[in-house]
Amino acid sequence: MTHPTQKNSWYYFALIVSYLLHPVFIPTYIFTVFYYCGNMVFNPYSILAQLYIVGMILITTAIIPLIVLGINLLLMGKKIGNRELLMDSNKDRIVPFFYAGIYYCALTYMFSTYIPHFPLLLTCLMMIVSIAVLMTALISIFWKISAHAISLGASLMIFILMYTIIPNPDFIYVIIATLLISGITLSSRLYLNGHTPGQVYAGYALGILISSIGLYFLVFNLFDFSFKL
Repeated sequence: MTHPTQKNSWYYFALIVSYLLHPVFIPTYIFTVFYYCGNMVFNPYSILAQLYIVGMILITTAIIPLIVLGINLLLMGKKIGNRELLMDSNKDRIVPFFYAGIYYCALTYMFSTYIPHFPLLLTCLMMIVSIAVLMTALISIFWKISAHAISLGASLMIFILMYTIIPNPDFIYVIIATLLISGITLSSRLYLNGHTPGQVYAGYALGILISSIGLYFLVFNLFDFSFKL
């Protein structure tokens, strides 16, 4: 698949959206929402410590993977362009997604094991992210499913299910905003010819399914989800 040859204002808008809502930034988006709308899930951490956790998520799940991707492209003698960073070529997606999934799993283990009282909910969210990335890598062996759609579908279901656990009215606005963001982002991916409609719809449905299964465990641990002992 190729980007449209006519590079008009819509093309650049779609490109900017694809970068800003890149899947590596979705964990930071989720944790930031919980910081502002449901920070009780961070208990027993202080507000400052919660902010540090959000910053740590940004660095470990977004900045470091992007740096590693850039270094990998340079070592392979490839240019660092839009197609490479957005991984528009299916064969270029498999290895990075597998590495990222394993890396996220390792982060989940480290957070839950070596950070004192790391909340069970946040551990569950990190595991959902890890599974979503690994599933993207596995499916990419056969088919180019949309990673943007998987990450946004997972985040939407996380917010919907968490609203049933933490009835904060602000989550309604978050859910509406996530739906709007999803529509804009996935429309941008379609406009750039990064995916077919089927790849986008399947990715969004898979993201919702992964979150639902991941949070199923949490439903039966409601009384101790605030923090992991």
